[in-house]
Amino acid sequence: MHMKNTLRAFIAVDITSEIRKELFRLQSELKKSLKGNISWVELKNIHLTLRFLGQINDEQLEEIKKIVEETGKKIKKFNLGLGLIRAFPDVSNPRIVWVGINYGFKQLNEINAELEDKLEIINFTVREKHFHPHFTIARVKSIDGKNILPEITRKIRPKLLTEAVDKLIIFQSELTPQGAKHTELFEAKLST
Repeated sequence: MHMKNTLRAFIAVDITSEIRKELFRLQSELKKSLKGNISWVELKNIHLTLRFLGQINDEQLEEIKKIVEETGKKIKKFNLGLGLIRAFPDVSNPRIVWVGINYGFKQLNEINAELEDKLEIINFTVREKHFHPHFTIARVKSIDGKNILPEITRKIRPKLLTEAVDKLIIFQSELTPQGAKHTELFEAKLST
């Protein structure tokens, strides 16, 4: 029996350079005050993940492409805007620092629910319990100063930018010694 090719993949919404620049500005502001063992997400790797797929094979990829295309046809183009800086599990004990969404939150949740329902039909891994659309900007192992992040997040706020989201993308994610490398595998347009 031969092994099927597998790749690590996720479904996401990509972002324009304007929002990327703003996320970079927020990262730079945070870097001035946040010290500790923190890895900052490279700008080119920031996007909004709708569903992490993990390791999938070629057959599954073909099925997932169809699902993404069908989902795209059901959802109309919409605007996305940045919300506040927050952290998981919370700002007093951050493990992941992220920027939330203020516009487009409802649509992103609709897309995720649609994807989850369709993935379930093809018996694809258990659905993610709590989808919360966000942009991850840093991963924290340890931080100097216990309550520094709540204070900073009150001061640093994203500019009110919105941009049109008009497609869903399947990315391949390769983990290399230099960090993650993301390659676009497939895109599906949203309906107009």
